[in-house]
Amino acid sequence: MSAADLIDISHLYALYAQALDEKRFELLARVFTANAALHYEVAGHQFDTTGAEAGGVIKSFLERCYWTNHVIAHPAIALEGDRAQASARVIATHLQRLPEGTMTRWEVRGSYHDRLQRTAEGWRITRRHCVCVDVEGEFVEEGVEIFPVVPWAEPDALR
Repeated sequence: MSAADLIDISHLYALYAQALDEKRFELLARVFTANAALHYEVAGHQFDTTGAEAGGVIKSFLERCYWTNHVIAHPAIALEGDRAQASARVIATHLQRLPEGTMTRWEVRGSYHDRLQRTAEGWRITRRHCVCVDVEGEFVEEGVEIFPVVPWAEPDALR
C-alpha cells in the first residue's frame, strides 16, 4: 500500500468538497471518470448520473444555495493494485436565502462508498453510492435566490 496512493485518493474527497462548496463544478472531471456511475440517496430522494454529467446535475441543485459546507471525514481505503475501494462519512450543510433575506438551513449526514481506478491522469472514482438518511431542515426547491457562483468571491479569486 503506497502512501502516495493513499494521499492521492484522500485528496479526491477534498477536491470534491472544494468543487461543490466553491461552485467550481469543472473540478469534478478530476474526481470522477467520464463514465462513472453515480447513485445518490439523499433525504428520501434518489438520483443517478454519470461522471460526465455530474457537474451539471449537481450545479442545478447547489445553485439554489447561498452557501454550502461539505465536511468529509478521512476515507477508509482498501487498495488492490490499480483499483481501490473507499468510504467516507460526510456532513453537508446547505444555506438557502429567501427573497426577503431569510436564511434556511438543510443539513444532511451520511456516507460515500466509492470504487476507484488509477488512470493516466491519476486516481478517479468510477462508481459512487452516496447514502444520506440523517437530515435536519428542508431543502427548498422553489422561491429561493439563485447563486450560480459563490456570492462573496471575485470572479477570478478561485481560479
